[in-house]
Amino acid sequence: MVDRNVRGDFSWTMQAPPTSSPPKAVPRDGSLAGKVIVLLEDDELVRRATERMLRRFGAEVVPGASSGEVLAALSHLDLTPSCVIADYWLNQEEDGLTAAAAVRAATGSPVQGLIVTGDLSDEVADTVARAGFLLLRKPVNVDSFIKALLR
Repeated sequence: MVDRNVRGDFSWTMQAPPTSSPPKAVPRDGSLAGKVIVLLEDDELVRRATERMLRRFGAEVVPGASSGEVLAALSHLDLTPSCVIADYWLNQEEDGLTAAAAVRAATGSPVQGLIVTGDLSDEVADTVARAGFLLLRKPVNVDSFIKALLR
């Protein structure tokens, strides 16, 4: 049995094992172990699903819907992020690029940045590139997403 899903930001395929044995764990080669990842996403369902996926690959995830929310959590947890992932069209108060830049600035250290968007415009791509962030367009393939985080 094969189940194909597309949910907003990510697409995946699951195939049931031919026997009744429990499913195998996600392979750990290319693991995100040791990475502290800030996840900026305003859609709670997408944020929670992405958080679970990143944790399965070994990352410590600090999720939130705004830069203020994740900066408070980072301070409370005494963590420094190694990467920030943001939805470009984050919310009405701030876009993902502005929020990700605020996280970068607050850390005082180089932080890898990844902007995810369904916007296909050249203007957005140029803006993201000028800010020094990597751009992934929705729907994002999970393998491509993890490879981008391992750069």
